[in-house]
Amino acid sequence: MAVELRTLRQGEEKRLAQAMTAAFFNDPLFEFLVPDEKQRVAKSGWFFEKAIGYCKRWGEVYTNEDNSAGSVWLTPGNTTMSTMRVLRSGLWQMPFRMSFGAFSRFNKLDSAAAAIHKKHVPGDHWYLLGLGTHPDKQGTGIGSAAIEMGAAKAAAAGLPVYLETNTESNVSYYSKRGFRVAEEFVVDGKLKTWAMMRDAD
Repeated sequence: MAVELRTLRQGEEKRLAQAMTAAFFNDPLFEFLVPDEKQRVAKSGWFFEKAIGYCKRWGEVYTNEDNSAGSVWLTPGNTTMSTMRVLRSGLWQMPFRMSFGAFSRFNKLDSAAAAIHKKHVPGDHWYLLGLGTHPDKQGTGIGSAAIEMGAAKAAAAGLPVYLETNTESNVSYYSKRGFRVAEEFVVDGKLKTWAMMRDAD
């Protein structure tokens, strides 16, 4: 049975954020940002809701009918998150909503990742900022379909796709879907990150 995906509708941000929070609960990125498991759901849920809102406004967000999975993209011309847009999206509240420690760790990651990102894709491209499927729906093909929603548009325009992952098993997952590792780097001596690209045809 074909997986049906569509653009996220207004008012669905919170439900998709809940699915992505569940998907990323044990991800090294959120273990790094929010080490306390008791606080992780609430704090990462807030982060996902704001990030999804940002990308809905300045990119593309795709999901299935029950919002149990989705892909969150920044589109060509919008792949650098500007200060003004961060303010308008509410992400500026991160130190207060997630803790100053989480904000500091996020800034270390963002600074390192931004330099690697710019080095490998200085021109127009699609940026897969996030991909998540609720654990109950993993293995159903939704994730692959969600990648293709944006990747197909990039391919049609002759543009590459860029992403970062902090989970080693994801390297194989993305490699099977046409991505290659552009660079590996470590943030704060703890968080290993793989920058990956799907080259333009």
